[in-house]
Amino acid sequence: MRTRLVILAALAGAIFSVSPGAAQSPQSYPYCALDTSIGATSCYYSSREQCGSRCIENPSYRGPQGAMASTPARRRAAPRH
Repeated sequence: MRTRLVILAALAGAIFSVSPGAAQSPQSYPYCALDTSIGATSCYYSSREQCGSRCIENPSYRGPQGAMASTPARRRAAPRH
């Protein structure tokens, strides 16, 4: 019984200690590879060399500022009187 409680506590601690990672979206990368056989694009490339011969610029690329868009804004200090 005690080992079950220890295992359960360890699992609960592991679950709640995991923080979500920063998810990367296609808008985070400047280049897309075209797959003309199915008409799809894959926009997870940071250089033209990575995406190959059917490479285009990502039309929805946000640039380095876009990666920081979900960061909470700082609060301004209240003006002193």
